[in-house]
Amino acid sequence: MKTIAESAFNHNGSLPYTLDLAKAAKQAGADYFTVQIMDVAAFCVEDYSKYEIYENNTLSFDEWREVFFRCRELEIDVIPCVLDIPSFDFCYEEGFRFLKLHATDITNKTMLEKMATYSDVTFILETQCATNLEIKYALGIIGDQVTCLMHGFSNYPTEVEDLNLNSLDYLKEEFPQYTTGLADHSLDTTNIPLMVLAKGCEYLEKHITLTRNNRKFDYQVSLYPHEFAVMVQQLKHYQQALGDYKKHPTKTELPYRNVMYKKMLGGVDFKRADAGVDFITHLFNSFQRADVGIALIARLKSKRLPLKVLKPFGGTTIIDFLYSRLKTAEKVKDVFLATSTLAEDTPLAEVGHQNGHKVYRGHAISVLDRMLELSLQEQWGAVFRVTGDNPFTDPELIDEMIDLMLANDLDYVRANNVPFGVSAELFSTKYLWNLYLNMENPMHSEYLTLFILNDEKARKGCVDIVSDVEDLKYINLSVDYQEDYDRALQLSEALESSKLKECNLSDMVAVIDNFKREDKTKLIKLPEGEDVPFSEFLARLENQKYVIRKKMNL
Repeated sequence: MKTIAESAFNHNGSLPYTLDLAKAAKQAGADYFTVQIMDVAAFCVEDYSKYEIYENNTLSFDEWREVFFRCRELEIDVIPCVLDIPSFDFCYEEGFRFLKLHATDITNKTMLEKMATYSDVTFILETQCATNLEIKYALGIIGDQVTCLMHGFSNYPTEVEDLNLNSLDYLKEEFPQYTTGLADHSLDTTNIPLMVLAKGCEYLEKHITLTRNNRKFDYQVSLYPHEFAVMVQQLKHYQQALGDYKKHPTKTELPYRNVMYKKMLGGVDFKRADAGVDFITHLFNSFQRADVGIALIARLKSKRLPLKVLKPFGGTTIIDFLYSRLKTAEKVKDVFLATSTLAEDTPLAEVGHQNGHKVYRGHAISVLDRMLELSLQEQWGAVFRVTGDNPFTDPELIDEMIDLMLANDLDYVRANNVPFGVSAELFSTKYLWNLYLNMENPMHSEYLTLFILNDEKARKGCVDIVSDVEDLKYINLSVDYQEDYDRALQLSEALESSKLKECNLSDMVAVIDNFKREDKTKLIKLPEGEDVPFSEFLARLENQKYVIRKKMNL
């Protein structure tokens, strides 16, 4: 969670005091310094009761330039809160592309429509005093530019009973595509910030002041720099305690796990030294490699594109369309929709049953566990991992990969120079089981592809797609964001409707040459905190030592 030190009108129109506030915010450990920019004449009419107060207690644009310059020297990022159109124009000219929009403008049609014309600007949208409909009104105009909905209460200081922190949960449920934050006007420096942290907010804003003695504006809810610093340190401490959300053993737990932890698979419970290991190993060794199944991995939990696998596609839903395509692979024994046992995925399982799909419900988090459990149940000698957001996965390519594995006794097969969302990964279940037993760090299962490709003992094969289309591998046909879904619909329209479910990679390549390519320089997150450019990531996959490589011409 990021902390924002809000100057508000604590400066009383004093440039030196504002500069001191910026320095104090930096020294206190704030991530951002927020200032309210106002052109008084544009903000309110002269007969407004507070016009003179605002006129006498704000800074000029030239003075704000000096504040911005000083903040750059201090290396603290500024988030201007723009209160009128001239102030927005000024901040834009100064190079700011991340701004805060005050709650008083949440229904200001003129202001909102002005913002909407600047697609390169993103906003924190304040929501204090606003209703659900008013929030929706603002988002209807600038929704694509908003990143965070900032909850708050406008009474200074805010009493505990007025905070209504459960509104943060409501905002997440009602508007799942946005992060949340709190503009906290309470005097609490410990409990409330920690509660906000625990609720998963992206930002916490607190006012900052150098004195409460001369009754400057907003002094009632402002923290001294040392109070702000203590709050920041407490938040960092407790953020460490919260961890990274995913359920997995920490590095310090691994020695205990590797010595003491039991494993369960297929109803057999055992420790590593027990006979159960040998029993299940014998089972996997006995399965015929030619008995190949597909585990169609899907869940409903998606923050980027909620319920994406149930979105309409090809006259049905994405997941149903994909399941039907996979069933046309000639050399596959069976296909299962493999989802979790969590209650949130029950609707997906029910949809699968209604459409006549075979459904397996297994491990809530570990895809590796789910694939092995299903393979053990169905006695598969090899299993494909296909994710539910890849509706264009090619059955012909799947058959080619099976042929390559069987002809060369391989542990793993992938495809190269293929659009994302068209290929799949094929694993020998015998190899997966041995990997499962010997994997010291269970987190490696989240990066299974990279872990296997770095395994020098694994017998790996690759199908190399040969095509005249330039940068074919940088075309993304997976569905992870709204723009991806729009692209998938565009491709489906370009293909003949009668041929959509039966289309192969050649059919797709014939119509996607003009599709946008992914940015080669974008960073891909890898294990152990490593980030590499997209092009380097693909190069790592392509330049592995494969036992065999087979060309497939389009």
